[in-house]
Amino acid sequence: MLRRIPSAFWFLAAALGIAAPAAAQAPTVGFVFPSGAQAGAKATVNVNGANLQGATALLVSGAGVKAAITKNTEAGAIPVELEVAADAPAGLRELRVVTPRGTSNVGRIWVGAYPESSETEPNNSLQTAMKVAKLPVTVNGQINGGEDADFYSFQAEAGDTYVFDLTAYRMSSGLDGYLALYDSRGKILQSAQEPFDRDPRLIHTFKAAGTYVIQVRDSMYRGGANFVYALTMGKVPAITSYLPRGGRHGQTVTVNVEGVNLGSMKTMPVQIPMDREEVEVVPTTPMGPATGSISLVASDGNEVVEAEPNDAPAQATVIPDAPVVVNGRIDRRGDVDVYRFKPSAAGNLAFELYGRRIGSKMDPYLRIMDASGKDLQSNDDADGKDSRIVMGVQANTEYLIEVKTLDQNYGGDSYYRLAINPPAGQDFRLTVTPDALNVGQGGSTLVTVPIQRMNGFGGAVALKVEGLPPGVTASPAAIAAGAPSGQFTLTAEPAAMPGAMGQVRIVGTGKVGDKEVERVAQPTEGFVRPLEQPQPNQPLPQRPTQILTATATQPTPYALTVAPEQRAITVKRGQSVMIKVTAIRQMGQTAQIALTPGPLPGNVTLPAANIAANANEATITINVAAGAPLVTQNVIISGNLSNNVQVAPAISLTIVE
Repeated sequence: MLRRIPSAFWFLAAALGIAAPAAAQAPTVGFVFPSGAQAGAKATVNVNGANLQGATALLVSGAGVKAAITKNTEAGAIPVELEVAADAPAGLRELRVVTPRGTSNVGRIWVGAYPESSETEPNNSLQTAMKVAKLPVTVNGQINGGEDADFYSFQAEAGDTYVFDLTAYRMSSGLDGYLALYDSRGKILQSAQEPFDRDPRLIHTFKAAGTYVIQVRDSMYRGGANFVYALTMGKVPAITSYLPRGGRHGQTVTVNVEGVNLGSMKTMPVQIPMDREEVEVVPTTPMGPATGSISLVASDGNEVVEAEPNDAPAQATVIPDAPVVVNGRIDRRGDVDVYRFKPSAAGNLAFELYGRRIGSKMDPYLRIMDASGKDLQSNDDADGKDSRIVMGVQANTEYLIEVKTLDQNYGGDSYYRLAINPPAGQDFRLTVTPDALNVGQGGSTLVTVPIQRMNGFGGAVALKVEGLPPGVTASPAAIAAGAPSGQFTLTAEPAAMPGAMGQVRIVGTGKVGDKEVERVAQPTEGFVRPLEQPQPNQPLPQRPTQILTATATQPTPYALTVAPEQRAITVKRGQSVMIKVTAIRQMGQTAQIALTPGPLPGNVTLPAANIAANANEATITINVAAGAPLVTQNVIISGNLSNNVQVAPAISLTIVE
């Protein structure tokens, strides 16, 4: 259930790390304003956050964008010059700040295709609307607080079709955007507000020439410094619908596009790389670059597009044998898409509908029938709102497959991909958190690698870390068989250079059948959606990021360490081993440090202990019962000093007979 937030506190808390006392000195980026730059231009933007002083480098994802620090005197904001190549792909980029305190969380900037300007206050009413003389343009603005709303006036001619595309949520803004278009008398002509975590876009064709006004505000009349946006407006191209939504690896797909201000453009080619699961491109039209990108999913089978009319069995679109992916769309209210399918071999097949998972608005429903129309199986919600059926089929027997939506959505945003394949074999996917691994001189930091076990995969996965900076090492790392995640530590030498940073990869290797397979862990970050409030003691939802860093930092207030010879131990069942944990105190820290263990193998206990106030050592005892499993697993000891949590280097515990 969504809860209204009375202020921007929780969004800023997540963005600036308020809830993470152990990383209180790490640099944090809250927002960037102005929000980016035009391709082929330079722009000065302010990176706003905390602990940014002393920044030594900036990281920007993707190609074609250079970022340079122009002045570095304040902890809360640093000016940065962006230089964007003319051929730099438009769209979202990640930006991180590197300092001796570590590497920041992700800030986001937007590379645009049109000239940029910034709002001029006051523009909080129809009467004080900021005049925009030259279109198209991307206006960078902020909804500053209270019931702030920004108004922009412009001229349009009769028959002009204007696009108003708001970018806010995509840049991690706190703004839940709302757009309203007014005529010269103050009458609302059209408004837009998008669900499903997407920014609003308003498209309008003017019946008469004149002066008009577009309004930007938060849907709940909230505001704050981080409520930034970029509004692209004018007679610009916009893709409103396209099919197919995917293609085969290594092939060039002809995508059919629909939209406004596209000129003669009806199709566009998109190359699907062999080494990517998804490709995102900004269409270039005869009228200029489109305001948004299109995204295609890659597959390894046949790809087909539905052929209307196919609303009844007699009109069913015939599709080839599996593996195959069908790209379709619910075009109108009540639309039903029917497909005729004849497998060449008997066995189990998985019929999987992708709708919400790939950004569609539809709530799909899947039904499979025999050739006479008799129901065999149906499904509504198997993966979120999306549908899945796994059933046995007979060779050379016709089946009918019906796709429809259970809600009232239809049109360009109600698309789907229907994948028909043999049930997938065992596999696994890895993520990693946090996505900025900062480790103080002489200390350690904890890395968690959750695993998604697919189709019964239960094996162990060995982990290795590539690209660590000088002076930073990783403990042994693995995910035990059947475990939901693996944990290990990075440790910085006392002489490691603060600010030494590496862009790293964490690679997992596991045995699937008789083959060794590798999977690279996807970094993720916790985030707060607009209009939602984090629940106490509940983890934040995660979303992917593009850059994973490991950085040596200045010392933390204290660090924990274990002698190198005790970081890999072997213990027999029924025996115990004592480990000495040493505290390296900094900055006059003298308080007690409470020591607690992380997850332990079954029938292994490690009683909590304390390093007493003004003391620097404590001995802990790992007790391995007779029934403990024969495994190798990292034991993580964490310390808490006045809510500042640090970890000791991982102890690799091997249990033997």
